[in-house]
Amino acid sequence: MQQIEMLVEAFEARRLSRRELIAALAVMVAPAAAAQFYQTVLGLNVVSRPGNGGANLGLGDGFLGVYKLANPGTVNHICIGVDDYDPERMAARLKEIGVTATIDRNPANRTSGGDQLYFNGPDNCRIQLGANGYQG
Repeated sequence: MQQIEMLVEAFEARRLSRRELIAALAVMVAPAAAAQFYQTVLGLNVVSRPGNGGANLGLGDGFLGVYKLANPGTVNHICIGVDDYDPERMAARLKEIGVTATIDRNPANRTSGGDQLYFNGPDNCRIQLGANGYQG
């Protein structure tokens, strides 16, 4: 609500055009609308809600993450569940073969599971590895 109030105040003070206000409001509700779409069309249920304002929708023991991002309509990253998940060991192995990996240890960036391992694939697609059954 605070973000909406700030946008309305900026519009009323003529710091935002009507078009800019509508675009900003649309971006704010996009994750909720996308989550509702996948719930209705595919019958997916919300399994967790990360701190980024999105929703993680269950797909068996995996999930579809719908988040508010700066580049709507694109794929931010893919996550692959692996057995015996150990981010430190996996990052070291990736380094041995010339792939730079990072480990996100911030608990605010997840609602379940442990540290998150990220690296870029050969097509520059961001890849996350997580434990099998991880749901955001």
